[in-house]
Amino acid sequence: MIPSTITSNRSLCQPILRLTAFIAAMSLILSHAHAQDATSSAAPPKDGVGRFDFGATDSTVAKGFLAVTPDSLYTAESGFGFTEKHRRYQTFDQNRRVLRDTLVLDDATRDGICDTPPFRIDLADGKYTVAVVSGEYSRPGPNRPDSHHQPYLIKANGATLLEQKGTVEEYFRPDGAYFSSYHRDWHPDVNLYRSIIAPWIPVRSAVVEVQGGSLLIVGSTYAAINALIVFPLDSASGEKAFGEFRKTQESAFNSQYPYLPSEPEWQMPRLPDSVLSTGAVMYPMEDASALHPGTRPAPRDLTRPLRLWAARGEWERGSVAVTPLKDCAGKIALTVTDLKGEQGAVLAATAVDIRYIKYNEYPVTGGYEVRPHFLVPWMPDRWEKDITRGFWVDVRIPDDAQPGFYAGQLTLVGPGLNASLPLQVRVLPLELPMARLRAGVYASNISHTTLRHYLFRGKSVFPRDLWLKMLKTRTQFYADLGFTGFFDSLAWGPAKLEDGKVVPTEVWDDWQEMFEAAASVPNFQDRVFCYYIGGPQFFRSCPHWLDRGAIKKMELDDIKFSDEAIKEMTVLTQWLYAEMKKAGYPELVFYVQDELGNDGAKGARYGRELLKAMNEVRKQVPGGFRTCISTLSVNIAREYLDEADIVIPNRGYPVTPETITEIRAKGGTLGLYNMGADRFSYGFYPWRVNSLLRAQWSFDYDGDSANPYVALPSGARISCDCRWTPDWQVVPSIGMLEQREGVDDFRYIQSLEDLLNRARISAKAPWPAYENAEKLVSELREAISETYMKPSNHWDRSTMDYYRWQVAKAAMELQKTL
Repeated sequence: MIPSTITSNRSLCQPILRLTAFIAAMSLILSHAHAQDATSSAAPPKDGVGRFDFGATDSTVAKGFLAVTPDSLYTAESGFGFTEKHRRYQTFDQNRRVLRDTLVLDDATRDGICDTPPFRIDLADGKYTVAVVSGEYSRPGPNRPDSHHQPYLIKANGATLLEQKGTVEEYFRPDGAYFSSYHRDWHPDVNLYRSIIAPWIPVRSAVVEVQGGSLLIVGSTYAAINALIVFPLDSASGEKAFGEFRKTQESAFNSQYPYLPSEPEWQMPRLPDSVLSTGAVMYPMEDASALHPGTRPAPRDLTRPLRLWAARGEWERGSVAVTPLKDCAGKIALTVTDLKGEQGAVLAATAVDIRYIKYNEYPVTGGYEVRPHFLVPWMPDRWEKDITRGFWVDVRIPDDAQPGFYAGQLTLVGPGLNASLPLQVRVLPLELPMARLRAGVYASNISHTTLRHYLFRGKSVFPRDLWLKMLKTRTQFYADLGFTGFFDSLAWGPAKLEDGKVVPTEVWDDWQEMFEAAASVPNFQDRVFCYYIGGPQFFRSCPHWLDRGAIKKMELDDIKFSDEAIKEMTVLTQWLYAEMKKAGYPELVFYVQDELGNDGAKGARYGRELLKAMNEVRKQVPGGFRTCISTLSVNIAREYLDEADIVIPNRGYPVTPETITEIRAKGGTLGLYNMGADRFSYGFYPWRVNSLLRAQWSFDYDGDSANPYVALPSGARISCDCRWTPDWQVVPSIGMLEQREGVDDFRYIQSLEDLLNRARISAKAPWPAYENAEKLVSELREAISETYMKPSNHWDRSTMDYYRWQVAKAAMELQKTL
């Protein structure tokens, strides 16, 4: 008889399955009087439901399902199978347990077959419910599965089971799969499978009529079939079996991730009646990244306003925690009044950007916890009692704001909610300079992350207008953060050599758009550091180019760029710089290939030889250019220190007084690379070591290859990545705005140093304000070690806030006397 549980390997169970398959097919039609008699040696399934699990030969078969592999060809004896065999079969299995890339789904959903020929099931005539499970949630690597974005169609006897048009508009519609988790607020009763996985692996069903004794499932190119479930229309046992399958899908995933509540640091203090009557406790929070459902106010928080201070033109952040005293269902919002100052001065409410702090589920041992991450512009519509939530309050001080103190009020409104919190802002009589530190983030080309899959589908499909909009929005976002380093990646192949002449490609148009976006913002008008330019992105068309992949089979001393290669590189580079200067684009620093130390001694030698080649090229380029290279290890970097202009070590280099001195002794300029996405490494530390630039993998570090707004199940980083709203504005993360705080720390110190320089040439004798400022700068230098990883450099927020305020006070006092 058909086994009630089938969990064995597909190849081992094939003989049993084929022997029983015909009986299984017949079991689907027991409710039809003209069904053929089953063999007397095997009873059909009692529920009359056909279950087919598609996948590779060696894949596990779901319990109670019949295996369908690329070898399952239809025969009259089996009663089901593919009507023909072709070589385009593609099997997939999503389940994997790899560091930062884990996914475990039930056996029917986990795997499937793409691009199949028609699949036939013998059935008696009549009406049936036919359900298909289709698609992949994710796959290893940076590429999205085809089922996310390609057009495809699955039909059963001509009735549509699932249709995907594969257009940009469909994929990015606000209620589509891509944005399915954007508007989703976390709640303890969340069904993780429905919320995270199901939008990407849909289950669709239709009523299908069988005439002529067979059901034919036809899928177009790219169509993925994970499983089929077929049962007679209005069959109670069929509906029950289908429902049980859906529950199995959910429980198989959800059971891996029970919610692990966070414990309160302390108990809720005794609340006065004035707070109890508002329905919630609202209080300032020093560090939004520490917010969690168990956060509770200390007694002093009950009477504290949210106090902020900032210079003119500066963004300053605050955060507010809210602990509901009751369940709330309905529209909830935090609003702000105008802030009023002395002599009629006003900071308009529009200067305050209020965002809801979105919790993300994050995998930990034994389940999941929630952490604050994205700062979204939408407001919640449901809260649970005693689960603390939060808001980010960003104030942008207008350039012409009158210095002084301003006061307004934040008000929380919603069903049964009416809490308020005073907001006080001090505007300092300072104007911060643009940071001389070239701070920014490595951000992959939008066309290679969010829009990557459309790039592969060709120019006719790629949404160029959307790409341009996103590029310009992201560039302005960088500038709003105070960034002055532009490190976006560029697409490969802007030009090629044909008979020794340069022929621009369509990609050159994209490079120009990138340069024009940078040039449109003062922060990036003079110089850009687009990474990986000194490598295959630009030189691959050179016939004699030495590719990094080739060095693995070469002897160390044979790794050299030939004279022919250098000549070809020179022709391309001369063309590039001539075009850029003619158009008035920013200076392009030649950022050569990244992290060559990953290839050990050969990678180091390759880096040296590439830099030597670039130095030869530079001699032939009018006006020359600068090169930079990022590196992981000082032992490897020593190979090419003599050749590089800007050397960018990471924190494991290590960065110490000795290694900094060595870089500079070789004539190199110090930059900082991947030092950790935190405020200290973007402000106080690069100031201390006088770094030219500071870059960090960020914005969309983990790419955009699955559900972009969640961390489950892969364990995507919760740090400094950003995403998009459905109308293509940037959704920042707390981590990204912490980097902004670091840049502002740098700007405050730079402002004080500029004032000290003015004082030194003012021909005045030293005076107290000058001496105090000099003393503070010396104190800061003593407090920060050049050895980056030294424990004393692990500054907390209060330490950085303290020193920023001391610097601001010293600057204001010195400014008064000049």
